[in-house]
Amino acid sequence: MDDFIKLLSQYRTIVIIVATTLTALITLYYNRESFALWFKSAWYRFPFIGANNRLAQRLGLNDKYWFNSEIEVCHAFLKNYNENEADEEHYQQASFYLDKVGDNGINPLRWYHWLSLSVLVLIEAAGFAYVLAGFTLQDASEALQKEAAVAIALIISALLVVLTHAMGGEVYRNQQIDKVRLRWQNSEDRTNIIEPDSTVSLKSKRNHIDDSAPGWQKMANRLNKVNAQFSKSWVITIATVSFITIVAVGATYVRGQVLEKLAIEQVQGAGTSSETAVFVNPFSDMPQEGVAANLEANQLAEEEKSNAHKKAGWTTFIILAVIFIAMQFYSIYLGFKTTFSGKESKDAYRFINDFDNVTSFMNYYGARQEAVARIAQRVLSHLQAKVANYAQKNSGEQAVLSAATNSTNRNFMTFLQLEEKKRIATEESSKLPVQTKTSIFSAEKAIVALDKSEDVTDISGDVVNRVKNGDIEGMDDATVLAAIRELNSRQTEETPAQRMARLRASLEN
Repeated sequence: MDDFIKLLSQYRTIVIIVATTLTALITLYYNRESFALWFKSAWYRFPFIGANNRLAQRLGLNDKYWFNSEIEVCHAFLKNYNENEADEEHYQQASFYLDKVGDNGINPLRWYHWLSLSVLVLIEAAGFAYVLAGFTLQDASEALQKEAAVAIALIISALLVVLTHAMGGEVYRNQQIDKVRLRWQNSEDRTNIIEPDSTVSLKSKRNHIDDSAPGWQKMANRLNKVNAQFSKSWVITIATVSFITIVAVGATYVRGQVLEKLAIEQVQGAGTSSETAVFVNPFSDMPQEGVAANLEANQLAEEEKSNAHKKAGWTTFIILAVIFIAMQFYSIYLGFKTTFSGKESKDAYRFINDFDNVTSFMNYYGARQEAVARIAQRVLSHLQAKVANYAQKNSGEQAVLSAATNSTNRNFMTFLQLEEKKRIATEESSKLPVQTKTSIFSAEKAIVALDKSEDVTDISGDVVNRVKNGDIEGMDDATVLAAIRELNSRQTEETPAQRMARLRASLEN
């Protein structure tokens, strides 16, 4: 512990930098959406090189008298606004998804789980480093051997954590497969094979299409990583158990060999000491038989001492192996309890986890949408101020100047309303019958043809009168449209009485 404290003190600057960096990264990760929104807002409003400085020079108007640059800014924040759309139906379907697949109650790894796994990694690494320290890079210095041992130990420990967690997930998934097969076998109207419906999806809003299906079918439709035979797989489990066995037996064997080496060295040292003692006292009064008996007794005592030491050492190593295997079982248990078996279970969990009911869910995302709308409006107002300034200096068009100086009605909420109307119109258009769409398309083609034609055949007065009275039976679209154009042109012609009135008014003025 003292060496560890000295090491931290020696490298305290590096430790502080690493700790601060990790804290900042974790904070940014858990607030990544808010940070990304803030960064986008700052980029658009940044002086000189911000996006608004470039967009302010675009003075093109659309048919709604919105600047195209304003539309671009609103579209940039529309994605963030839609990501926080509070959909009550989707909340309910996410809960139903977890119920159908059987993942209702599964929780992913929490921070304390990760902390415990990190502690396990450090403990395992420390034990392996001690075992491997004398056998890695034997030609290198002692310090380099220790560093290499620590690196190898960390790699082994990290592999164990990954494999054991994956094994726990595989065991849980196999348990889910067992449930499906058991229910399928006991179902009265079961099919010949278990065939999942791949069209069932939470994201595509098709989670409800199997509501009337039996329970095994609902679970089968959502299970992840299932083969064509819908059978269990033990590949990861076999690989993990093999790796754990190799590491446990190998580490114990290495410890045992080190123990045997120490015992041999101890026996050799004892023998040398005894011989030296006998040589140093050649003129002792003790008879040679007594010296031999004493020497034999010392050797027997050393052997018993060595045997006792080895038994205690092997017992310790077995206990360490048991502790090592127990830690792997704990990691497997965490993988079993924290791994989702459904394809979209993790997304469904994240969607509903932090909310007790649908009301709190709606309020939360409503507040987030309001925050996005405020930021988007702030960026849009910043752009409009720059557009007004640029238009007054560089544009002489009255429409552009008028739009630039009157931007009150062009705000982000109005843009959202226009987008909603556009979406509704698109949906209604997609629901029109094919014949109606074809007629509209033919009429549009006829209009284009009439507008581009330089020599259009005169429409007879009878045809014009029939169209005026609404009698268009037997006429094609092009003829009707030509007659309508003729009627419109006649209505715009100035009558003599209107002309006289206009001329008199001009004289009076």
